[in-house]
Amino acid sequence: MARNRIIYASQSVWCNGEVLYRVQSLGSTTTFTNEDLFELGHLDIVDVVDDVPAVAVTINTNDFGDVGTFAVLAQVAAAKRAMNASADADTANLVVVDADGSPGGSPVYLHGVCLPDFAVTCGNLTGVTLWAPVQEECSLGTLSNNIDQTLLLDEVYVNSLEYSYTTGANATENYGAETDTKMWLLNDAKFVNFDSTTISGAETYLTLTIASGTNIATLSNGTDAASGFLRKDVDGQPAATWYDLSSSTVFNVPVEVGTTSASGVFVYHDTGTEHRLYFPIVGSTYKNYVIDHSVGNRIEAVYAADAYGTGTSNTYFDMLGSDDLNRPHFIGAVRQGQVEAYIVSSDDAAYNAAWRLTGVTISADLTREPLTELGHLGPYDRPLTLPIPITLTVDSTAGDLENWAKIAQKGVSFGAETLTDLDLADLMAVEDLKLVVMIYGQTDEEAGGTGLNRTISTESGLVGKNWWYNGVINNDGSQSGVYVAGDTEYPLKTVIVEHLKLTDEGMTLDMGANATQTFGFRSTNDLYVVKGYLSVAHITNGYKVRRNA
Repeated sequence: MARNRIIYASQSVWCNGEVLYRVQSLGSTTTFTNEDLFELGHLDIVDVVDDVPAVAVTINTNDFGDVGTFAVLAQVAAAKRAMNASADADTANLVVVDADGSPGGSPVYLHGVCLPDFAVTCGNLTGVTLWAPVQEECSLGTLSNNIDQTLLLDEVYVNSLEYSYTTGANATENYGAETDTKMWLLNDAKFVNFDSTTISGAETYLTLTIASGTNIATLSNGTDAASGFLRKDVDGQPAATWYDLSSSTVFNVPVEVGTTSASGVFVYHDTGTEHRLYFPIVGSTYKNYVIDHSVGNRIEAVYAADAYGTGTSNTYFDMLGSDDLNRPHFIGAVRQGQVEAYIVSSDDAAYNAAWRLTGVTISADLTREPLTELGHLGPYDRPLTLPIPITLTVDSTAGDLENWAKIAQKGVSFGAETLTDLDLADLMAVEDLKLVVMIYGQTDEEAGGTGLNRTISTESGLVGKNWWYNGVINNDGSQSGVYVAGDTEYPLKTVIVEHLKLTDEGMTLDMGANATQTFGFRSTNDLYVVKGYLSVAHITNGYKVRRNA
């Protein structure tokens, strides 16, 4: 039966085995590059030569106070992506450092993500794997795993991101990406499965979660089930992924069909009662990598089959449930009453909200350089070009000159009414401003105030949930444990952009409209998203947030 249409409730988006939540749109547009060839003496086309197709990918989401989408797309390590306890040296992805770059005697570790994560190649794949299963029309409105096709995009490289917070609209978190692979899987190959294991002892194989009697697909470009493994090695062969913990390296190793372990390859074996993926023999090599079965090493397999296996990674959709105390499952999007923006100078002792702001937009251009070589049509890598430029726009309804004064770092004298003038030289002199945006679970009216005057209301969905204060779970020194009514409410996440330099400023007054002020800034590299709250003392007076290697 022909399918009539695909609507939003029919398709979900997965990345490296994790569903992406609050996705509003997924786009994948392919441009085919080719050249018509002619020759002297002949009017007709001799040949059409194809070059690498370019697939532009867009993922637009509602910002709902979570850092999960950013973390998955940036390939933050699994141990640092959990974010389910107080941050420490092993589980923190961010750390507060002092003026000389040292964490100091008592480091403040933070859960979160940053732009430099996209530039890290050690311990990461060259691009993420995205897939989007499409549910059958007859199953619409259910969470049934009945699907009829799946879109697969492998080696996807994020090349842009944008955070937008404006009045009268939902806050958004949008990503652009690029790849040169795109395929649809259907019929006996329509179920994309993700299985993984971390070596904890003497394991020699990964037991795949598909049941006995189901089959890994043989794709049209292969002769056996090995072709159903969807990641590729550097030579384009079907592969599974090997993470070596000690050397912080990751590489895709070819998969072959067989019955026992072999040298330098994974071996897939359907025993009749279970599906096994045997590890390469200890000490064997793949390219320049030596296979080591040490504890902590991780194996991942993405494969097409005629059914889903067990586990939340192998399903059409997995709800963000109320039993998850660490993520804001009850929030679909945030609006202006849940967003607070601050412009912070190097010597500020407290957060002071910027007044009358109507919009804050943060954009980063993650330019990729395709690396090509003879013998392969597609690029073998697309490393990030550094530094990463960040642009920032702040819009406001013009009233008094407080925002001008804050940006010029003359807020104190403005407040004391001793300031006599402000000019462009004052704005040009400033080079160490920071933008801080805090995302809350309640509106200011529900919370009974703003900033640290916010309290947890009796009816709030935050009651009973975990919260983070300077990287510590459920403890700010005065209140501890999960949220109860009456507690101080802290942000779900804090976005920080450092080293702002003013690029433009404007004021406009039109007939029939309010006067507006717009400030544009630039920065490089220093965009950090922290889970929970970060006090101002950790980003001023020489302190700054950095990636924790």
